[in-house]
Formats: sequence, C-alpha cells, structure tokens
Amino acid sequence: MILKEQKLTHDLELKKVESDQLKELDKMKSRFFANISHEFRTPLTLILGPLENLRSYLQDAEPEKDLDMIQRNARRLQNLINQLLSLSKLESGKMKLKIKEEDIVSLSKGYAQSFESLAKQKNIKLEFKSDWENIPAYLDKDKYEKILYNLISNAFKFTDAGETISINVSALPNKGKVQPVTSNQQPATDFVTITVSDTGKGISGDKIPHIFDRFYQADDTDRNYQEGTGIGLALTKELVDLHHGTISVESELNKGTKFKVELPVGKEHFQPEDFVSVDELEENEGDPLAIVKQVRFPEVFTEPEDNNERIEEEIFTEEDVKPLLLLVEDNEDMRYYIRSNISNEFRLTEAEDGEQAYAKAIEKVPDLIISDVMMPKMDGMELCRKLKTDERTSHIPVILLTAKASMEDRLEGLETGADDFLTKPFDQQELIVRVKNLILQRKKLQEKFKQNAKQLGLAQVLNLPVSGLNSIDQKFLNKAFEIVSKHMEDEEFTAENFRNEIAMSKTQLHRKLTSLLGQSASVFIRSIKLKKAAELLKSKAGNVTEIALQFGFSNPSYFSKCFKDEFGVNPSDYN
Repeated sequence: MILKEQKLTHDLELKKVESDQLKELDKMKSRFFANISHEFRTPLTLILGPLENLRSYLQDAEPEKDLDMIQRNARRLQNLINQLLSLSKLESGKMKLKIKEEDIVSLSKGYAQSFESLAKQKNIKLEFKSDWENIPAYLDKDKYEKILYNLISNAFKFTDAGETISINVSALPNKGKVQPVTSNQQPATDFVTITVSDTGKGISGDKIPHIFDRFYQADDTDRNYQEGTGIGLALTKELVDLHHGTISVESELNKGTKFKVELPVGKEHFQPEDFVSVDELEENEGDPLAIVKQVRFPEVFTEPEDNNERIEEEIFTEEDVKPLLLLVEDNEDMRYYIRSNISNEFRLTEAEDGEQAYAKAIEKVPDLIISDVMMPKMDGMELCRKLKTDERTSHIPVILLTAKASMEDRLEGLETGADDFLTKPFDQQELIVRVKNLILQRKKLQEKFKQNAKQLGLAQVLNLPVSGLNSIDQKFLNKAFEIVSKHMEDEEFTAENFRNEIAMSKTQLHRKLTSLLGQSASVFIRSIKLKKAAELLKSKAGNVTEIALQFGFSNPSYFSKCFKDEFGVNPSDYN
C-alpha cells in the first residue's frame, strides 16, 4: 500500500515536472516569435522607406512596375509579422478586446470593397450580399476586420481568373422563429453569419480537420506555387473564439471553399473590461492614436498632414539656430536612413544604445529625442523613464520608434512620459512633421507661460494646472525661483552663482530654462527681480532709484531700460 502511494506521488510529481517544462517551452516559443517579429520591423523600414524615395524619382514604367512588386511583397511581409505578434499576444493572454456596438453589414461591405482593385487586377468577380441594410452587433472592430482580411485574402490566394468570391452577411432566426427578409429594417436575432466562399481549387477532405491548426499548410502538389504560413486561419479562429463565436469550413476539390463565421450579436457574453469606455468613445473614435495625441498639450496639437508648411514657417526663421536632436538607434543602417532625411532640418547627435543616449542627453540637453524601443544595455522605455524623472532632462520631448503597435504598448510608453510614437515601418515625412509639431508645442507653451507669468507672477503660475508643466519641471522652476528670491537684493549674485546653487552646468541650465521659458539664466534672474520691483513701485514703497538699488541695480538708468523692456513702460509711469 505504501509503495503504491509512493509510486502515485512520484508519478504526480513527474507529470508536474513535465507540465512545467511544457509551459516553459511555450513561453520560450512565444518570446521567440515576439522577438523575431520585432526584429523584422527594422529591415522592413529600411526597405519601404528608401523604396518610397525611389518611386518618387523614377518615372519610367518598367522600374516603377518592379518597385510596385517590391513594395507589395514588403507589405505582405509586414502583415505576416503583425499576425505573428497577434498570435504571440493571444498565447500570452495580453490581447484585449475593445467591444462596442457596430453595424456589421456596413462594416463588412466597406471592407469587402477594399479588395475591388485586387479583384479587377486578377479578373475575379467579387460579390457582396446581405438581406439586411443594418445588423447591429457588439464586436471589436479592429479584430473583426482582421477576421475578414484573412478569410478574403485566403480566398483570393486559391481562386483563379474568371472565378468568383462571395461575401454574405445574414441574420440567423431568433430562437427558431423565421424573420421576414426586409432590407430596410433590423432583424431580431441572436446570431449573425458571415460567409466567405469562392469557386476556386478547394481543399481535400483529409486536410480540412487541420485547417485551423497553427503553422499547418495544406501542401497540395497542384498549388505548391502558393505561399502560405499556416498563421492567418489559426489567428482567425482565435479572434472568432475571443468573440464567443464559431468558424467552420466546407470545401471540395476543384469546386470551391466556404468559410462560415457565426457571431452572437448581443453583449451579455462579454466581461465589463472588454468594452470601450464612454470617454474612449467620445475622444478616440476612429483614431487609435488619439489617447497618445491628447495626453500632452491637447490645445495646440495639430494633425501632421495638414500643417507641414505652416509649422516650418512658425518654427524656423533665418536667425534661428536649428533645433538639436538626439537620435538613439542601435541599427547603423536605420541611423543613416533617419539622418539622411532629417539632417537638413535639424542639428543631430547620435547614440547607439540607451546608456550612451542618457549620458549624451545630460551633457548636451537636446531639444528633442528620437529613440528606438528595443536596444541593448538600456531600452527606449527605460531611457524615457530616466529622462522624464531627471530634472536636467525632464522637459525634453521624446518620440519612441517602436515595433510594438498595440494601444497597450503605447499606454505603457505613455506611463514613462513619452510624447509621441511611430510604428516601424514609418514614413520619413511623418517623422519630420511630428518632430516639428512637438517643437512647436514647446514654443507655444513657452509663450503661454511667459504671458501668464507677466500677468500673475511666476510664483503663482508655477503651481497652476494650466502651466502645462510636468511635476519635475514645476519642482525645478520652484527651486530656481526660491534661489533667486533668496538673493533678490544681492548685486553680486550672477548666473554663475545661480548655476552653482542649482547644481547644473552652464549648458544644462541654459538649455533647460530656454526650453521651458525662452529665457537665459541671467534674464530669468532679472525678470524675477523686476517683477518684485514692480510690485513695490505699485504699492509706493519707494522711489525708482531706491527700489533699483534695493534689487541690486546700481545704475538707475539701466534699471529703467530693463524695466521698460520687461513691462513696456518706464518705472516712473508704472501703477
């Protein structure tokens, strides 16, 4: 009896070890796919970016045809990478739903129409049918579009010229009751069915049971030329399962294939956290980057595509020194690509990893930082976190170049203080415009802050929510204000003394103050003294000469000149 119990215990322990090993193997596999997919995005950027440049230069039809082919296949590679990342996210349980009510008929029809040009190119008849104009259903729009994309693109893969692909959306009877087919009404139904069928080559019966298995390919000899990965249909089934639906397939060789998706239209089967919040509905409709855009300076954010020329005129004049950008990227080709397209607009300094970038940011205090996320030694997220919590660099806008395109990843970046994101592969002009937008935002913030400071006084403005400053910058300016206030009547107190007390180098203090306020250290000191002097003049606490001497101005004429520059009137006329 004891031996049996010991054997049972041993068997259980062995099974647990095997189970743990399998779980660890799954984790390693998921990490591998996630990492290799992220790595693909950098060479993709370096293919697609220069390709766009070449296409704009070449007018000859033959080279343009070749370039179109290169671009089409690079985009296909990009889509496969996105599918790998989605599978990895599903496996790790990190894929979240964003459910809201949609009209599944118009959604499906619109997406089907996006394939019309491909259908014409391949001489395939593309049909869309629905008995209803509207079928409201609760679903995640982005994930539903992925389901349709995979099913329709799969149909095109196995359908030849002259054949037909059909997309049909219909409502199942509600609790067994047949509903009248009336196109201008909404059906009373529990489920909606979406079918994607084709009259193509079909799938042999022995392959059908495995069609939704990950990485499975129906390797029929008559279509070896067709490329496939076994990813798309596996991902489709996972996304249908997330919606508590079902997917099935019917097929016959040389007659065609029909995929059928059934989705519940209600919302009872979803969890509360699966739904899009009211705030997201109001603020971010149709724009997956809206949260990112609105976190910082929403009152001055401008859409890049509409404002490129206007921003150039507002930021740069002949007298201006070009803004200094720090480019952080471990891939040399990627640094070259960005540098070659942006160096005419800005001054550049570069770093190969996060640690080197942090040291350069402390030393040079750039106007803006562009950083990759995945880097050795210190990644972009950690770099951003360190920069935004160091008062020497907390004011510097940061753009992250990331292969992680989901909203969850972007929100993680926002928590580190990132100001904007670009997903690889990205368009070079979009990068330039986003850089200009952030610099323009900083300039507008300077002007707004200076105006408020003149009206209310620096001490009052610093702690107002409308200041637009983050907590680190508020703390820094409060400290700077206190230091100057302590030496208000000291004629010997200089910018050098100021730097020593605030523990910053000449470059760090100058670039910090000019970025936040548009003022040098000496002008900052003078402005605070003049504001205090103006208060005393207004309260008749002394004449101009007495007050000038009290605040360290040994020359009353110089005091009068500075006062007029600051307030627009002579001190004797100020009241």
